[in-house]
Amino acid sequence: MLRDKLRKGRIRGNWRVLNSNEKALYRVALAYTKPIRRRVEINGRRQEIEVGRTIVQSWLVQKLNELFEKLLETRGMKIFKRGFAKAVELQQRCGTVIWASSLPQWLKDPDFIFWLGAMRRGT
Repeated sequence: MLRDKLRKGRIRGNWRVLNSNEKALYRVALAYTKPIRRRVEINGRRQEIEVGRTIVQSWLVQKLNELFEKLLETRGMKIFKRGFAKAVELQQRCGTVIWASSLPQWLKDPDFIFWLGAMRRGT
């Protein structure tokens, strides 16, 4: 699972967005969970099996889940988050202004929020 998410994150270009501590944590988790081949005897026959370790520490799993979200974020998700932040700012700034009476209806429209996120910062 860690390797799949890393591959997708690298394809989407999100790996380079992570800071050095996050990358280090991810690499350590990859190294810790790397499967190890062991020879065991099962029913009188020697066989090779892969034994991997699992991460059970709750705070570490939570940190890794946050990294997964960053790695798997798409462009559309980033634009929508930026638009949502702008919508919240607009709502706070223009809460009781008369000319903004239709603003609450606009802010319920996902296309409008996406458009807000896609707008350039200078405009």
